[in-house]
Amino acid sequence: MLVSVIAFIVVIGVLVVIHEAGHFGMARLLGAPVEVFSVGFGRRLWGFERGGTDYRISLVPLGGYVRIPGLGPDESDVVGETTEEIDLLARWKRALILLAGPATNIVAAVLFIGVAYMMGVETPAFRSEPPVVGWIDPGSPAAEVDLEVGDLVIAVDGSPVTMWSELETSIVTAAEHEVVLEVDRRGRRHQVRMIPESVTRYGFGYSGLQPPVEPILVQVPVGSAARTAGLEPGDRITAVDGEPVEQFYDLIRLISPRADEEITLDVLRNGQELEITVVPRDVGGEGKIGVPLIPPSKIEHLGPVAAFTTASLECRRMTVETFRIIGRLLTGKTSVKQVSGPIGIAQISGEAARSGLDSLIWFMGLISLQLGIFNLLPIPILDGGHLTIIAFESAIRRDLSLRVKERILEVGFYALILLMVVVLFNDIVKILPNSIYNFFFGS
Repeated sequence: MLVSVIAFIVVIGVLVVIHEAGHFGMARLLGAPVEVFSVGFGRRLWGFERGGTDYRISLVPLGGYVRIPGLGPDESDVVGETTEEIDLLARWKRALILLAGPATNIVAAVLFIGVAYMMGVETPAFRSEPPVVGWIDPGSPAAEVDLEVGDLVIAVDGSPVTMWSELETSIVTAAEHEVVLEVDRRGRRHQVRMIPESVTRYGFGYSGLQPPVEPILVQVPVGSAARTAGLEPGDRITAVDGEPVEQFYDLIRLISPRADEEITLDVLRNGQELEITVVPRDVGGEGKIGVPLIPPSKIEHLGPVAAFTTASLECRRMTVETFRIIGRLLTGKTSVKQVSGPIGIAQISGEAARSGLDSLIWFMGLISLQLGIFNLLPIPILDGGHLTIIAFESAIRRDLSLRVKERILEVGFYALILLMVVVLFNDIVKILPNSIYNFFFGS
């Protein structure tokens, strides 16, 4: 808990300060006055004044704010209370200052993710491979439609997919909603309609489609039937009682019905062929040798140029995916359960911090990108809302009255409060003990 709280404060604090530094830097560049640059909110603890700006550290360390006369109300404080102050800045200057905050977050995202790639990013190898079906979970939605092992999924709802990561995202965000898969089967194409089921309290979609995974043992737990028989990490199982094993799921298929029966495994170890006998244990009526399915991973360790080029492409991909998900949320095709708030971000921040500095830096890049995108949305009280007002004022060639602007900002404020209530509810539901969750929401 302590690690999660500290990581959350660091992540949100740093990224919001970066956001406000973008506003500050552009204001300075355009010669606009900046009254306050605060790291943190609330009561001023310490600071100094230079060049007409009060640089301060404030009590609450969750971000910061800048106060720029003439800019208008922003997400942190109310400034610009008179018509004279509003007239201090030309519309184009206000627009550039407002745009600079989200733009700085997006640039920071590329930098964070680029640094992570330079340090080395570990990802499951299959996520960047073509979405070839390696296994179909019996009883799953995929098992009920015309899909087979070996099928190549080439599009979802008309949008091309080239990697497993793209297919996974399309399925995860479509719980309880029909998706249309275009499938290539040995050169012949056909369409399949499928409704991913909703799994867990997160509302993620599950299809039952799994990627091919080589039958190489990554872990052999102490006390398992596999360890007792002499299997070791790195072993590749090539056959079970003479039946060929091409991927890990063949092990499940061949071993599951053989509980408490002796079987012979053909094993390849460091180029040497071995035969090892093992007796699968009966676990819930299924034979298991205790070896977990862990897809092999790869570490992308890139040089500076390749790292930041890859980071730029990754940010572009995530931006496109973000707007696609926003569209699905607005049309009701994606469950609002998948939206996380401060508690969810704190949990993931803690997990990233415990995983290592590279994971934390990657996560900061991801959140920085989302913060930049979110602030550009045309929601009153956010930068994007102010930019929309400025664009409208430019179109009609006059400023709206302060009263109208105040009403617009009130609507945005209450909309954000409602959104915060929803995401906090989601966060709390996700961390409830199973007994309480099942009592209120069903099993």
